[in-house]
Amino acid sequence: MEALKNKWFLLMANAVIAILAGIIFLFVPDQTLKTIGFAAGIIILLSGLFLVFGAFSYAKEGKNMFFWLLEGLVNLSLGIILIVEPIWLVQFILLILGLWALVMGIFQLYTGFSSSKNISNSGVMKLNGIISAVIGLILIFKPDMVAGFIVQLFGVLSLLIGGIMMYFAFLIKKVEKRMTTTVDAEVIDEVTEEDPIK
Repeated sequence: MEALKNKWFLLMANAVIAILAGIIFLFVPDQTLKTIGFAAGIIILLSGLFLVFGAFSYAKEGKNMFFWLLEGLVNLSLGIILIVEPIWLVQFILLILGLWALVMGIFQLYTGFSSSKNISNSGVMKLNGIISAVIGLILIFKPDMVAGFIVQLFGVLSLLIGGIMMYFAFLIKKVEKRMTTTVDAEVIDEVTEEDPIK
């Protein structure tokens, strides 16, 4: 009985968190991206400080500090950029993905046309190449639009998952209530059978 009660509470708590996250993702996507970028900036900045201090510790021990210092300064710079421009991280990741998708699309198109006689279903490869190239161009030239879409997609998924968890939480609560009622009824029956007055 206690296990059911704990499961109900845990599911309901997670459902509420998922639904709140979904609402935030859907209605304030820009702020969500900024928060993610800012948090990443703080973490990278702290790791940069750690590496710089580690580099000077290495120098005191007479060891080579160059790579520690270089990595620390790079992390510090990246952390500061992300704190000042937090959405830059998302745009940078999308730019890299866009370049990769564009290169893969061009490669598939080239392979599809140059080896169409040797490859069966080369039309599928050509179509996939066109789709990859178009996605790559969208990611490169419209990263804000894609980032907003991804955040809103996460919002819809969070709301859906939260709703499903809430539904199951209520089902578990119903089972727990039914079991409590059954146990109470059994206790009353036992008391009634043992009571000599009745």
